[in-house]
Amino acid sequence: MSGRLHVEAAERADAAAQAAPARRHAHIAQRAGRRLRVALVVEAAGGGVAVHVADLIDGLAAAGIEVHLIGPTGARFDTSILHDAILRRCTSVVRVPMQRAVSWRDARAYVDVFRALARIAPDIVHSHSSKAGVLARACIGAWRHVYTPHAFYTLNPYLSPGSRWLYGSIETLFGKWRTDRVIAVSDDEARHATGSLRIPARAVRTIHNGVPGFALLSRDAARAALGIAGDAFTVGFVGRFSFQKGVDRLVAAAARLNERYGARLQIAVIGIGDFAAQAGCGAAALSANLKLIGRVQDARRYFSAFDAFVLPSRYEGFPYVYLEAMAARLPVVTTRVAGADEVVGRHDVGIVVDNVDDPAALAGALGTLFEDGAARARMAANCTRAIAHFSASGMVRRTLELYHDVLNGGSR
Repeated sequence: MSGRLHVEAAERADAAAQAAPARRHAHIAQRAGRRLRVALVVEAAGGGVAVHVADLIDGLAAAGIEVHLIGPTGARFDTSILHDAILRRCTSVVRVPMQRAVSWRDARAYVDVFRALARIAPDIVHSHSSKAGVLARACIGAWRHVYTPHAFYTLNPYLSPGSRWLYGSIETLFGKWRTDRVIAVSDDEARHATGSLRIPARAVRTIHNGVPGFALLSRDAARAALGIAGDAFTVGFVGRFSFQKGVDRLVAAAARLNERYGARLQIAVIGIGDFAAQAGCGAAALSANLKLIGRVQDARRYFSAFDAFVLPSRYEGFPYVYLEAMAARLPVVTTRVAGADEVVGRHDVGIVVDNVDDPAALAGALGTLFEDGAARARMAANCTRAIAHFSASGMVRRTLELYHDVLNGGSR
């Protein structure tokens, strides 16, 4: 069964469980004699956040919700994910000059976001990631606030004590006083919200990410397109080339694996950013088994080229690539970030290693998968079963139910 069929089967099962979504959500889609109006506010409109928002737009619009999108200008808005077909599902799209870094320009961004919300007059303002979360929740109006952090910045174990206190205080303040519901994308993130950040448990709900059906290329076609030798055991990495994603860890592990296995085990790296800067060495110093591919449009279609997947991140909320790898029946090797034990460990679809910079455990786990075909086969079979729990339609349905709760008695 192809990766698309795995996920589409889960989507069909989830749809059946909903017992006709149009009937189930008719009371949610209407508000005071008109369609329910939701404004999605996002600054980090790329990567997994953009995928999540695109799936929400598609699913909410299909359920009869009036969807408005407020997003950033410039390169932070990934049009390969939030493309025209998705944006046409929105009643309006507003681009605001938001930026990731804290700046005096945030005052202008706040004014622009507030003006857009005042014009839209939404029932729900659903903000995504920390910057949009602060800007949107600072806007006072008749609307209700829902916030999905997509990995609290305070999950970063490398924050200085001062930064941890500052960002944690902001999340605590807004979480307690300016938010009707916080959506955690993993149980680990929910525990961080109620524990470290002291956000009231009644305001926090876990809604796991989900993936829709998507088509995989054939293995031969994917390998030919990526320039991967037909018989090489290949581990895939897909993500931003950043400190958070642990590119330097991957390079160090690749060097160890090259010493032991040589060309028999390859690592293919797909993503965007300055790889050399994050790797900590020049291209000439990379081991021969590491193939830097760079940006690939709709990269998940090429997962069929891989035999396993690796994610050496330092912190996450719940990585979408776990689910995309599972849909492609790929065993996953990952560091112990939020969602790792919950998904990879609990469903036995890979190996979770300690979240440390020493490459020994990461290289060892990848070597284990290379050598143990029976383990790979077991994990691949488990992927097929596990992906049924993580459909995009299920994520949208649970989000709609949360909106309903907020609008019908939920309080700050």
